Amino acid sequence: MSANNGSGNGTNGSGHHHDPDDDDDNVVRIPTLAERDKMRREAQKEARRILSRQEPMFNIPPATKYLLGTFIVIHLLTTFIPGLRDWVMLNLGFIPGSFTGHAPFTVYTLITPLTYAFLHGNWLHLIMNGFMMTAFGSGIERWLGARRMFIFFILCSLCGIALHFLVYPNSINPVVGASGGLSGLFAAALVMLNRPYGPAGMKRRILPFALLWIGISVAFGLMGGPDGSSVAWIAHIGGFLGGFLVMKLMKI
Repeated sequence: MSANNGSGNGTNGSGHHHDPDDDDDNVVRIPTLAERDKMRREAQKEARRILSRQEPMFNIPPATKYLLGTFIVIHLLTTFIPGLRDWVMLNLGFIPGSFTGHAPFTVYTLITPLTYAFLHGNWLHLIMNGFMMTAFGSGIERWLGARRMFIFFILCSLCGIALHFLVYPNSINPVVGASGGLSGLFAAALVMLNRPYGPAGMKRRILPFALLWIGISVAFGLMGGPDGSSVAWIAHIGGFLGGFLVMKLMKI
């Protein structure tokens, strides 16, 4: 018997089976007009959904917002109500000598370690501290929460004024401004930014920024503020160093 010639076994001369449907694999199907319209509507819906989830550019958290608003309201009142500014500065600003007998001690003196942080000497002082509160306060509040951030700010303010009192116990000059508490928030920000990388080497990464902050505070203390006013630079350093201490006490 002779061998089959290949024409009757269902294969072509090359030995491969031919399927007419394979030709469709090389054809690019173009969506219909209705399908393209549906795809466009779905893309627009998804874009609106993503945009609706984005936060506003100036979305300040509540505690930071209320602190900033308090600074502004108090400064407006002391600026535009005749005679109020002098009374507030003398009675609610922190005067170290009031605790050592070198200045009058009044019923308000005991609360001045807190009230001084909500007062500002002029508009430039308020604006500078307002920007710092918005920048540092917002980040720390999102990290710690509103309640803990507010407590942290108050404790750092107390640390700042405590160091100022230790260095200038007999001073009769009122100290005002939120810089002590804000310096503490800056210390917390340094820790927060380094925290994702773990504790190893954190002190070495923070140390250059800490030295820079202390150097800037000393420089402002020697040269004065941009408007020529004196700067309580010791309170800045006290609040900054106090920030690290408060974080340990609060187990942050």
